[in-house]
Amino acid sequence: MRSKIAHNTNLIFRWIIFLAFIGHGLVNLGLSPSISLHINLVKSIFPDSVDAQKSLYFFAAIDFSLGFLVLARVWPKPVIRLAIAYLLSIAIAAWSFYFRTENSVFGIAEIMRRLPWVFFLLFLYFDQVHNVARFRYLRIGLAFAFLAHGVSSLGFLGINEGHIELASQIVPEDYVRDFVFCTGLSDTLLGLLLLFGVFSRSAAVIGTFWLVVVIGVSFTFAIPDGIFRLGFLLSCIYVALDKRCHLRNIRTLFHF
Repeated sequence: MRSKIAHNTNLIFRWIIFLAFIGHGLVNLGLSPSISLHINLVKSIFPDSVDAQKSLYFFAAIDFSLGFLVLARVWPKPVIRLAIAYLLSIAIAAWSFYFRTENSVFGIAEIMRRLPWVFFLLFLYFDQVHNVARFRYLRIGLAFAFLAHGVSSLGFLGINEGHIELASQIVPEDYVRDFVFCTGLSDTLLGLLLLFGVFSRSAAVIGTFWLVVVIGVSFTFAIPDGIFRLGFLLSCIYVALDKRCHLRNIRTLFHF
């Protein structure tokens, strides 16, 4: 089973990218309460004369198109370059929204939220490079997913309203913020272990069990949120199973 998964890495991550784009596209269509954040992002970068809701339909079309093109491997190199540029543009827009909302330039979590998909796309882009070094992109991408959620849940470097709203589905209101803070500590630790490749397989295993809970809650909150977060779970399972993701790490960099 593990061998079969390892021989289909590209296909698995094309599906993961597909789920991410489709999930966000469905949010943009208004099928999730998370659309409020997307509307605020649009309003932060476009003039007041622009209808935020209608513009989100346009972005939904982009999301669906990129998702299907990546999955079907149509014009793979140009499409991946376009997808990366699109994701980085959204990351800059999200940072701009944080800057305007919090009057702070330190909204790096809003950029890091988009980096997992960028690194997964880079892995697919270099699919003809038969080198285990490119598998570190998968581990690093997953690391940024945990770091982004971790530092923002701690209450700095990013917006945590969505985390609070999700946690309120399972935690009494009086304890929601404390719960989110604690999950921020654990997510940040897991992200750092994955980023540096220290006990990273163990971190991926622990992260998998935690994400099962997150995905379950996400689907009860809104189906689109569950769909795009399902990509995190699948990528975490893959990184936990494939040792190639852990061969190039900080220990090999410094030869110890």
